[in-house]
Amino acid sequence: MSGAVLVTGAAGFIGTRTVEAFRDVGRHVVATSFRGNAATGLKVMDLQNAGQVEEIVAGVRPSVVVNLAAVANPGEAQANPQRAYDINVLGQWRLIQSMLRHTPGARLVAMSSAEIYGRIETGELVSEDAPLRPASVYATTKAAADLQALQYHLSDGLDVVRLRLFGSVGPGRSAEYFPGRQVHAVAAIQDGKAEPVVPTFSLSGARDYVDVRDVAHAIVAAADHGCVGAAYNVATGQARPLRKIVERLIAIGGVEAAIMEERKLPPGRHGAVVAGDATRLREDTGWQPRISLEQSLRDALVEARQSAVSGADA
Repeated sequence: MSGAVLVTGAAGFIGTRTVEAFRDVGRHVVATSFRGNAATGLKVMDLQNAGQVEEIVAGVRPSVVVNLAAVANPGEAQANPQRAYDINVLGQWRLIQSMLRHTPGARLVAMSSAEIYGRIETGELVSEDAPLRPASVYATTKAAADLQALQYHLSDGLDVVRLRLFGSVGPGRSAEYFPGRQVHAVAAIQDGKAEPVVPTFSLSGARDYVDVRDVAHAIVAAADHGCVGAAYNVATGQARPLRKIVERLIAIGGVEAAIMEERKLPPGRHGAVVAGDATRLREDTGWQPRISLEQSLRDALVEARQSAVSGADA
């Protein structure tokens, strides 16, 4: 597939890696974020602003649009549902309308979340055919956006693939998300800047975590080889107990530290054992995860320490 790739939410954890992944395979990328950044070439495009969306899509006329702009923090979505719906659902609708007007043959890669499946108690791998049972504002907005993308494929012929991302991890993960908070805590202990205690919300349950660089490669693979209209899980197929992840992180950091666990769950989240079946993505595109959780945690610790030094020097 040729032509420009338009990436929304390009300043985020997954967005930055996605821009790199497309550029690594020789694609021209137009990166946008709701704030923009002239110094790094990020164009301003807020999905709440129909005029900005129209201007960018009409000007770029991309062959692929990767929509990563979202209220992605479940706690933030729970606290401000109106904003979450306006960005995650209506924002994508504004994007789709502009695509249909200006570049109707373009492919939309719509990003969803495993949260749309709700609590899974069976221990079985979750396939894309599992019923959608969203149990939070965030999950409901992502389920709505997933179905919205499918609807426009069926009603208007929009070329769309839908990616349902399970947990993501790796260098650059914000402290707002697991295990970013724990990574930054261990990094501070390593540097002697914090007491040997790793604070965390409840560690009940287990999740399937994919390295952010593998997520980016999944997006490229789906953009180039995914079947029109299909939904794809981005997952490793293995649920990792959250407590074991934190214990392994402490061991990788080579520190003696206690885990200080709050029994409550993070806002907008629920404890569950969830692992995804990514057979469909593997068979259709050839994608498979390449970076182990161990390596991902190591790289995240290195990046956190480097960021702390850069921040201190700024």
